[in-house]
Amino acid sequence: MKKSENKCEKGERLSAAVNSNGVIPGRVLRDLRKRVNSSRSITKDVRERCLTEIDRLEHLSDASVEYGATRQYIEWLLSIPWKAGSKRQFDFKKVEQRIDQNYYGSQKIKNKILERIAIRKLTGNSSINSILCLAGVPGTGKASLAKAMAKAMDKEFIRISVGGLSKATDIKGSNRTSLGALPGIIIQTLKNAGTIDPVVLIEDVEYLAEEASTVPAMSLLEAIDPRYNCRFLDNYIGFPVDLSNVFFICAVKSTEDVPDLLSHRFEVIELPGYIEKEKIHIAQKYIIPTVLKKHGLLKKNIVFSENGLKKIIRNYTLEAGLLQFKRQIEVICRHVAKEKAVGNNKTWMVNEKTVGSFLGTAQYTLEKPGDSPEIGVAIGLAWTGQGGDLMIIEGLRMKGSGEVITTGSLGEVMKESIQAAHSYVRSKADVLGIDHGDFDNFDIHIHFPSGAIPKDGPSAGAAVSLVIASVMAERPIRNDIAMTGEVTLRGKVLQVGGLIEKVSAAYRAGIPTIFVPKDNKKELKDLPADILKKTKFIFIESVDDIFARGLLDFVPSSYTLEKLFAEELNKAKNRKKTGASRKIAAKGKKKK
Repeated sequence: MKKSENKCEKGERLSAAVNSNGVIPGRVLRDLRKRVNSSRSITKDVRERCLTEIDRLEHLSDASVEYGATRQYIEWLLSIPWKAGSKRQFDFKKVEQRIDQNYYGSQKIKNKILERIAIRKLTGNSSINSILCLAGVPGTGKASLAKAMAKAMDKEFIRISVGGLSKATDIKGSNRTSLGALPGIIIQTLKNAGTIDPVVLIEDVEYLAEEASTVPAMSLLEAIDPRYNCRFLDNYIGFPVDLSNVFFICAVKSTEDVPDLLSHRFEVIELPGYIEKEKIHIAQKYIIPTVLKKHGLLKKNIVFSENGLKKIIRNYTLEAGLLQFKRQIEVICRHVAKEKAVGNNKTWMVNEKTVGSFLGTAQYTLEKPGDSPEIGVAIGLAWTGQGGDLMIIEGLRMKGSGEVITTGSLGEVMKESIQAAHSYVRSKADVLGIDHGDFDNFDIHIHFPSGAIPKDGPSAGAAVSLVIASVMAERPIRNDIAMTGEVTLRGKVLQVGGLIEKVSAAYRAGIPTIFVPKDNKKELKDLPADILKKTKFIFIESVDDIFARGLLDFVPSSYTLEKLFAEELNKAKNRKKTGASRKIAAKGKKKK
């Protein structure tokens, strides 16, 4: 009886709220006015506009389109946190500790973040002129870092994507006169946050560049640039909104595709990806506890060994980040969850031997150096979107007309690098003991295996130079070294990027010695201590250093022996001819 009476009372209130003409009666209007007058988060101008719009509602039917649009507009004005900022004051001394607890990454990156947080602490949430942009492939921790920043400052965290936005109205809202008008994504974000000073992560910014028009990028810049956003005007709201207290953070996969209008305002922090040891630490501290909880499992149900995690990383993932790694752990947990659901409560061990029973056949195999030194085979180091990797470079010479043949899905940069390396080796023929005529009588074929994978970038010149020198001088290359570096026509070895990932790839493959450009020496301090302890680094300035340290002693081939034998026969014949001609000349002189 009580439930039916309550329903009747609600029906009576609803019927009393609207008169016979469908016009909102004074009581509902008074409630709406009371909300406006009692709101402490709106400004004086906004309050006056709300009251004016309420006055208009007195003459509108609730069935009219204008009534619904006007009521919606008032609700939006009341829902925006015009003044409602976070009252919590964060202790900067505890900020670093909180970031360490929630994000595992380079200390250099953390220091840059702490500098920005310190400025906001000293200036009262105001941003500096540049816009923070986190750049890194998926899974490198961009969102985790932004979330850790928000948690450290006790701020609300909102994550949005602008990748699918193609019009300025998506960002700045549409005019109230338009059918289905709404505020843009920035104002909607503020409403969801409920505060005027949240931390907002804006993802997929680079996809704005796919549009021919620059208007969306300009609209986004107007919202996030501290030079303009103190009076951001949304077309729907019609009042300037102060966004200077919002901590905007942009996230991109690569800065190359970011619109020029935005890139010159960004302060980019590169997130290079994780090495194997970091991935294991993150898995044990963050990923596994989270995944277990989501799958209804306990720590005692499943145990991941360190060797098991290594096998997952090496044979079932190929990435710089952690997305695939996390998915493989989830696959294992789903398998265990199914067994637990049918009553099997044993403890499952995930180690090097049992990973295959959960994940099936290994999807990837690590490149490994050869068992012995070979002629024309060098190990380069490459940076890819999946992290560091070994790059085996093969060379072969054959009779021909002096051409350089390249295969392996190479880009223009690498093809030009091969030409430069060939020219330099040719200029050093005397030093390397190469006959100058061999460059005209032999073709050189340079091949990069895994031909289906496109390759490009300025870091293979050093290894290619060594391969060309090896095949032309017939001297084997050490199989216990790897190298990275680009070369010039003068033989200088240039600095390269992605050194941490490259060195980590060599360390995983068990290569004890790495040739590194001398200008990259300062970056080695960011490597883990165990890699620095077990790896020997040789810093090179010129290609001649690589020749001296990378090539082994001359080992003549059968062709070389035949060539040397033929040359000796020719010399002997020439000596006989010279001696005979001298005797004939001497007899002629005696007759005279």
